[in-house]
Amino acid sequence: MATVTTSRDTSESRTTSFIGGTGFLIAVLLLGAAIALALAVKGHHGPWPDDVNIELADQHLLLPNHRLAVAIEQVSRVNWPTPAGIIVGTVFFLLLLLRRWLDALTAAGASIFGDLSSYLTNQFVQRPRPEGHGIAVLQQVTNYFSFPSGHVVHVIAFFGVLLFLTFQTRRWPAVTWLLRIVLLLLILLIGPSRVMEGEHWPTDVIEGFLIGAFWLVVAVHWYWWAGTRWPRLLAADERKARSSTG
Repeated sequence: MATVTTSRDTSESRTTSFIGGTGFLIAVLLLGAAIALALAVKGHHGPWPDDVNIELADQHLLLPNHRLAVAIEQVSRVNWPTPAGIIVGTVFFLLLLLRRWLDALTAAGASIFGDLSSYLTNQFVQRPRPEGHGIAVLQQVTNYFSFPSGHVVHVIAFFGVLLFLTFQTRRWPAVTWLLRIVLLLLILLIGPSRVMEGEHWPTDVIEGFLIGAFWLVVAVHWYWWAGTRWPRLLAADERKARSSTG
C-alpha cells in the first residue's frame, strides 16, 4: 500500500527535526559558552579586554542625547524585579483567560528558570559592579552582583518566548504585529540600556544573552514537544492551524 505524505506531515517532520537536532545542538553550545564564560570571569573579576572601551563608547553615544537616553533607560526600568514580576503575572493570567494553556506554561517556565539560573550564576561568580575608568554610574546597585545581567536574561528568555508565541496565533493580526515590534525593541535595547547606565560590563550582557537564549531555545523545544504529546494544551486556533495544514 502506498504511503501518502501530506504537507502537514512534512512540516511537522521538519519542525521536529530542527527542534530535536539543530535546536538541541544550539542549546548545548549556548550552555557550554555560558558556563565557560562564567568560569573565566570568576577567575578574573575585573573588566575584560575592551569592556571599558565599549562601556565608554556606549555612554558617550547615548547619554548626551537626553531624550534617547531616557527612552532607552525605560527598557531597564520595566524589567526590575517588581515591575517584571507584575508583567509576568499579568501575562500568565491573561494567557489563561484566553485558554492558551501551553503558552502560559511556556512563558512562565522560561521566566522562572531564566531568573533562577541568573541568580545562581550571580552568586557563584560574585563580580563587582563597574566603577572607575571614567564610567558614569546612574544608579548604585548594592544588593546584587554584576555578572550576569539579570535584566538581559529575563528579557531574552521571557520576552523572547512571547515573541515566539505571537507566531503561533492567527488572531488579531494588527495587534500581534504591534506587539512583535514592542517585544523586538525590548530585546534589542536591553543590552545597550544596561551598559549605558553603568550597571554592567559588556561581558555581563553577553552572559545574560547566552543564558537567556539557552532558556529560550529550551522553551521552544518544550512548546513543540508538549504540543505534540498533549494537543489539548494548545489553543483552539493553534490546534485548528495544525490540523488544517496540508
